[in-house]
Amino acid sequence: MLALFFYVYYSTAIQVAREADDAVRREYQLLASAYESGGMRELNQQVIERAAAEGPLQYMLADPEGRIIAGDFVALPDHELTGEAPEMFNFPYSVQVGSRTQTEEARAYMGRLLNGPILMISRDRREVRAAAARMTNALSWAVGIAIAFSIIAGLVAAWFAARRIEHFTQTMKEVMAGDLTRRVGVIGWNDEHDILAKNLNDMLARLQQLVHAQREAGDAIAHDLRTPLARLKQRIEEALAAPPNQEADRDALRKAQEETDRVLKTFNAVLQLARLTAAESWRFSRVELHNVVAEMVEFYEPAAEESGLELSMQCSPYLVVNGDARLVAQALANLLDNAMKYTPAGGKVKVSTAARSDGRVEVRVADSGPGVPPDMRPEVLKRFVRLEKHRTSPGVGLGLSLVAAVADIHGGELMLEDGLTAAGARGLAAVLVLPAAPPMRRGPAL
Repeated sequence: MLALFFYVYYSTAIQVAREADDAVRREYQLLASAYESGGMRELNQQVIERAAAEGPLQYMLADPEGRIIAGDFVALPDHELTGEAPEMFNFPYSVQVGSRTQTEEARAYMGRLLNGPILMISRDRREVRAAAARMTNALSWAVGIAIAFSIIAGLVAAWFAARRIEHFTQTMKEVMAGDLTRRVGVIGWNDEHDILAKNLNDMLARLQQLVHAQREAGDAIAHDLRTPLARLKQRIEEALAAPPNQEADRDALRKAQEETDRVLKTFNAVLQLARLTAAESWRFSRVELHNVVAEMVEFYEPAAEESGLELSMQCSPYLVVNGDARLVAQALANLLDNAMKYTPAGGKVKVSTAARSDGRVEVRVADSGPGVPPDMRPEVLKRFVRLEKHRTSPGVGLGLSLVAAVADIHGGELMLEDGLTAAGARGLAAVLVLPAAPPMRRGPAL
């Protein structure tokens, strides 16, 4: 503000002084033109009339020897003309104010006209000083008010910012104490504090979601492990309590092995998902979907025949994605395993690929099973979520979560849609969408 004050003051003062000098020069040129057209008589008449009129300018006409002919001064200023061109200079003069005489300063433009007469036009600097004083007074008030307002605004802004930060800190303390439902208040001004509050709230919501999912996963793992371990313990106790019997003992061992396999399968699924989500980078290459789909369909055909299912494939040989072939095959295996598990005997499972209008490629595994209600489809993509509340069928609820993780690694997505309609069932279609590989560059023809 002070720098602006000095800039405005000096630029305005210089402009006012320049305009005053220009006015003096114009008046001198007008009188010089009157002398050229009308001679000494016309010039003398003009000086007398203008000196008698009220105005900011002062006039003086003298003969070549310096004797005053007409005007506002009784003597020439103490300034010697050094050339033929008019000169601008400052000079002091006395002014009678009441009963006392005071010295003032004027800005004069003086020169010799043709044949020697001396003409001087001056302007009292009191007017310029008065204008500068008014400007200084106005600027001083403006700067003082602006500085005071800036100090008050700074104190208010600092107090308000401190209150907002204190609110943030208190909220974080409550979150660290275990209350994940706490959120930072958003005023709605869309300033930096609001942006920070929104980001913190998004982070807290995500944290609450992850913790909730972690708890659900822990409960699901505990349920999935408790049941087979309890059955395993019961059968071992029953076998130990019964009289020795080779056939019964082998049957108990076989059932214990089945329960142990189920526990290991749960742990392997959890470990596999953790490895997928924990990996920081993958090395992708061009993967031809036709080869991956053909191999997986061929691998699952015997199991489909044994379950009484019709497994078919409709795949374009020209679709290529940029990814990891093993991960894509694993995702497709999970989708096929999930479709065959829930499709009753006599049903159909169809695998197809297609190019999408958005430039991506999709792999669709559709079945004619009972399907999943549309409102439950987002839920079944979460970890350890199964529609069966009592978990009577095999599985740990991680199949679709693994596929979703593979899709996320590739920058794609997993969508659930209606599948093959059969016997009133809507079926389910799991659509794995992956980015298409860029076309290969051809080398120059030899």
